[in-house]
Amino acid sequence: MTPKPLEITCSRHFLSWLQDQEISLAFTTYQTNRLFLIGLKPNGQLSSFERLFDRAMGLWATPNHLYLSTRYQFWQFDNVLHPGQFYKGYDQLYVPRIAYTTGDLDIHDVVMGKLPQQTLTNNHINVKFTPPPRK
Repeated sequence: MTPKPLEITCSRHFLSWLQDQEISLAFTTYQTNRLFLIGLKPNGQLSSFERLFDRAMGLWATPNHLYLSTRYQFWQFDNVLHPGQFYKGYDQLYVPRIAYTTGDLDIHDVVMGKLPQQTLTNNHINVKFTPPPRK
């Protein structure tokens, strides 16, 4: 499957809002199977990063982790940069650290408690799932 190219545009005050709030955004869209990371480049221009995941849906973020649910998997991405460290101009670098293969659970929401307490909910069979602790 070849992904359709995307053009990302924003409203005229969006970039200044990101800068004023000192934030970046992460979001998913299962319609295009993508995880997006949106923020600002050091020069103030829009920075966008995307990755393809089969039916990317639920997303939970903490200061150093992203948790993502997809059609068949649940992912944990960890920021591997230390405070003040940069990679290609970015102050966060998320790499996959854990992936659980769940089967087709249709996980729409992810709620995280104190690690390792992770709860996933799905709409397919109406259950909650807590991954086992790592050894």
